[in-house]
Amino acid sequence: MSDNNDNNAVAGAIGYPSRSEETPAPEPLPIQPRPPRNLQGLLRFAMEATKSEDAPGNSEFGPMDEERKNFLEEALKSMTANMAEVLSKSIKVLSNPERIQSIQLGEMLPDDIITAFNNLLEVVDDIDIANDFYKMGGFAIFPVCYGSENEQVRLLASSVLAEVCQNNPYCQARALECGLLNVLLNLVLTERRLALSKCLSAISCTAREYDPACRELIAQGGCKTLAQLLTTDEPMVRTKAAFLIRYLCHSYPEAKKQFIEMNVIRTIAEQIKAGRDNTSEHILSIMLILVENNNPVVLAQCREPSLDLKQTLEKHLEHSDLIYDMFREEKEACEEILKKVFDSYPPIEVIEEIADRPSAVSS
Repeated sequence: MSDNNDNNAVAGAIGYPSRSEETPAPEPLPIQPRPPRNLQGLLRFAMEATKSEDAPGNSEFGPMDEERKNFLEEALKSMTANMAEVLSKSIKVLSNPERIQSIQLGEMLPDDIITAFNNLLEVVDDIDIANDFYKMGGFAIFPVCYGSENEQVRLLASSVLAEVCQNNPYCQARALECGLLNVLLNLVLTERRLALSKCLSAISCTAREYDPACRELIAQGGCKTLAQLLTTDEPMVRTKAAFLIRYLCHSYPEAKKQFIEMNVIRTIAEQIKAGRDNTSEHILSIMLILVENNNPVVLAQCREPSLDLKQTLEKHLEHSDLIYDMFREEKEACEEILKKVFDSYPPIEVIEEIADRPSAVSS
């Protein structure tokens, strides 16, 4: 049979091994070196990543000769010193009140200010460098920059603060101690457009996953502010506000209680009724988490006749975008809300009562 197959093979056709042929076991993938988390890890990362390019021979690490050791130590010292210099120069420029206050409303930022902000934003996402930034007095830039009348200065300050605090409990604690969360909660009431979006990002990064900051946010009226931001004209701001509201509702019962008392259900329903956009999925996720435990107050708010929520959600499900898989979660949230709120809820029956009339008395 195999001979016939060989004779009948078509020239140029792709051949496949027969079952009788042994397929060699695939070679295991090489272990990739871990990405560096700081400058000190960078050199080792580079050495491991390029190890396969070295000359043939024993690839195991061995004792380092004194010359090479001294070279690497000097390289690390130089890198650390340069980073400290970059941070120090940027802090000096941005914490200078006279320099910052000299930038007028609507004025383009001078080159030295732009350079200082850009240098910080390039490095402070590294937790070790962010911590060094604080220890070198970096948080002194925030009261100065937030006091500027120039929107771009405040915007970039919020960008730096968000990068410094994101997933960094040490800097989140320092920001709370310095009162920066309260500054942001006041600033978010007056900022507009991209400056508002960046300010909200800074609030989120300063508070999320750090319990003391979340509790301070709740205590200082942050829930009311976030609920108000759901009605802003800025889609990015509505999305960020929705993310933070959902997080607080999920993690903090007292925050969830406040949102219920504010009847944020009505706010969400009105936004959905106004028409679908890229924020719809995120604000519906808030409604879903509010109805999940069948809270009678929430169910009553959803069933309020003037809200017409059932018809609003059913109409939303008819939107042409929801046929696509990328909007599956939005569609499922809509369906789940309808099920939880209205499936077991009997429709209102209008009963006409005819009053008893006294019978006519014949004279």
